[in-house]
Amino acid sequence: MPALSTVYLVRHGVTAWHADKRVIGHRDVPLSEAGVAQGHEIAATLAHARITEVISSPLQRAIQTAEIIGKALHIDVARDPRLVDIPAGSLTGLPYSDVAASEAYRRFFADPHAAPMAGGESLSNIRDRAVAALDQCLEDSPAGDGICVVSHAGIIRVLLAHYLGAGPQSYRRLRVAPGSISVLEFSGRGEVCRVLAINFVSDLAKVIYG
Repeated sequence: MPALSTVYLVRHGVTAWHADKRVIGHRDVPLSEAGVAQGHEIAATLAHARITEVISSPLQRAIQTAEIIGKALHIDVARDPRLVDIPAGSLTGLPYSDVAASEAYRRFFADPHAAPMAGGESLSNIRDRAVAALDQCLEDSPAGDGICVVSHAGIIRVLLAHYLGAGPQSYRRLRVAPGSISVLEFSGRGEVCRVLAINFVSDLAKVIYG
């Protein structure tokens, strides 16, 4: 039986903008005190996993989370720009309620393939860059090793939809809370991926309300 590679998809912890319910996109907002605490919770959860590599989106909130994990596991953090959040363009900084009512979001929600997000990036491009980043992680790591990938809700949801065999627009049906862990298992490059866990957190309330 071939050695299995496990990928832990971690969504970074919360920021002050999450508390204010504002869209962050590419704005480089740091973790709040609660977000730092979530980083330590994730590190404790992954403490006994066989992880040999930690890779992160270059945005500060992801890097901070990844560095907490990396320090606990004694692993230096690598950065991959392909894991950066979905750009929100003119919607950046707006309250979630305003975004949901905007014409740009309504067009995207109705047909995400035909109408890119306000930042101009298509959903298929977001999927392709995220999958390419994960493919490289697997290619660069020995079979049997674990990889921790720290990114953002949109990126992780698109990856999960892809590996579940659903279209990228199905990402809207998946919930990924701040500070959560989703787990993928690969038996080799080109093999079918198994989804072992989605949106795992230590507190059920965080899944629902986080």
